[in-house]
Amino acid sequence: MSATAEAAEPRTDLVLLNPGPANTSERVRRALGRGDMCHREPEFARLLGSIREGLVETLVSPDSHEAVVISGSGTAAVEMALSSSVRAGRAALVLNNGSYGERISRMCTAQGLKSYEVTEDWDRPIASARVAEALAAHPDIDAVVGVMHETTSGLLNPMEEIGAVVAESDAVLVVDAISATGHEEPGLPQIRADLVCGTANKGLHGLPGAAFVLVGRGKGSSRVQEAPARSLYLDLAGHLRAQRAGDVLHTPAVQVYQSFDEAIKEFREQGGYRARVADYRARSALLRAGFARLGLEVLVAQPHRSNSVTAVRLPAGMTYDRLHDALKKRGFVIYAAQGRLSGDYFRVSNMGELSLRTLSRFVSELEGVLSPW
Repeated sequence: MSATAEAAEPRTDLVLLNPGPANTSERVRRALGRGDMCHREPEFARLLGSIREGLVETLVSPDSHEAVVISGSGTAAVEMALSSSVRAGRAALVLNNGSYGERISRMCTAQGLKSYEVTEDWDRPIASARVAEALAAHPDIDAVVGVMHETTSGLLNPMEEIGAVVAESDAVLVVDAISATGHEEPGLPQIRADLVCGTANKGLHGLPGAAFVLVGRGKGSSRVQEAPARSLYLDLAGHLRAQRAGDVLHTPAVQVYQSFDEAIKEFREQGGYRARVADYRARSALLRAGFARLGLEVLVAQPHRSNSVTAVRLPAGMTYDRLHDALKKRGFVIYAAQGRLSGDYFRVSNMGELSLRTLSRFVSELEGVLSPW
């Protein structure tokens, strides 16, 4: 779909401008109703194979990665990749400049993993030089784990540069690309990540309940086999063995998988990664031009802004709750900022099935709410 094409509007009256779950197409929603399917039958094996093949063919390459699909949120995929990337007696390096980097640190604590951190202000990217310094200072680092798109702030970390640093070490690179898959730049092949975590319900326009890890065929696959299983459900090596044989370890969210398969097909038919990047870039440009016209300050400076989420400072005296409720009455759902940003900012996402016309209407409604303020 071109940047100016009109996407199908959501079936409800509310337009979701939160960073997932995103608005979906009628085609994707209809796939939920295809009927019941047993996950131990050949029909499901074909469905699973279609999703796995579609993910690697559209996002990376069948020669570089293979996909593992699980039922759960993106957080489940990240926790699975983290627990499966660190060998016994070794450590993780967490890149932390937002709520989701902080969440990865909490995962390390919950799993009993030794960890180090590279931290930065929430509106500033993690520099690759600092990652290199940490790797040199701590030779027991087995995995570098970072968030590509911190939806806390709408900031992109320089994962291509970080990936080049990690590739020169024995560590694997684990990338939380939950809010970056399919629509942020650079593309996943340029990052050279060994394990990439994604989800169905953000930039791929699927429904919540399915997530995945793209496992690199070199260092990533080897590491998954070497790391001890730290979870029964989130055992990446076990899932990988089963899915290579067309099977699954546990009962999956079958109907959500049917919708996910349809969303991947839709993504490819609409032009794939390049088309979606151009579309999202046009969407975010429209929104940010509107915010500038209204005198609203955007948190993250260029060139570190994502194509899909914008953190905007609340006008003086305006609370998030008041702004949210006023816009919801007008048909739009915005999103609260997180953590230390929550008192001063709100967030607007342009993920999902949205048109430029709908986003332009949102800017007009925002102006209407703020004009008497």
